[in-house]
Amino acid sequence: MRVLIAEDDVFFQKVLQQILAPDHEVIVVQDGNEAWEKLQRPDAPRLAILDWVMPGLSGPQVCRKVRGCATSSSTYLIILTTKNSEADIVAGLRAGADDYITKPPIPAELRARVRVGERILALQESVDAQWIQANQASGREDLLRGLMAGCPAGVRLPGQEHFCGIEPCSRQHCESGDCCSLSGTETNRLMPRCADVSLEKYHSQP
Repeated sequence: MRVLIAEDDVFFQKVLQQILAPDHEVIVVQDGNEAWEKLQRPDAPRLAILDWVMPGLSGPQVCRKVRGCATSSSTYLIILTTKNSEADIVAGLRAGADDYITKPPIPAELRARVRVGERILALQESVDAQWIQANQASGREDLLRGLMAGCPAGVRLPGQEHFCGIEPCSRQHCESGDCCSLSGTETNRLMPRCADVSLEKYHSQP
């Protein structure tokens, strides 16, 4: 995974690179403005480690900008700083950071926290993919219902629980012409036929 590090201290740049480089593609920037510019790109890293105090935008300021931008709002953000009071930690998290690590970072802890970020990002991608699939299935059902409105009476439209290719039919008496008995492939063949019937009925009306 690509990881963005925004840190103006050369020593900590090298430390972070040594810790993360074996497992990740590390991109280093010198200040908050450059970090914000990188995070707006289409190919921006999904995880960023931001120093709190650095030239340009501070770490919390970058967090606020990221959370306010629709295209980058899902980026996993870790603030790295010497500030370790309860008030500082709360302020960093309220600014939009997902995690908070104090300097100097403990290598094992930093790797573990980055792995947590990876798991959360992977879970988010899985949820997004399921949401897209659900919307596609709903769209196919709406299309089929619209086409079936003009189909011959012998072709029966199933209810939500019997929709083709989504759930197996639980009825005890199904006929071969019922939509609930069709596979997803057969449904795809049926839909153009239904559309043709609908158009014929439409054009045949005086």
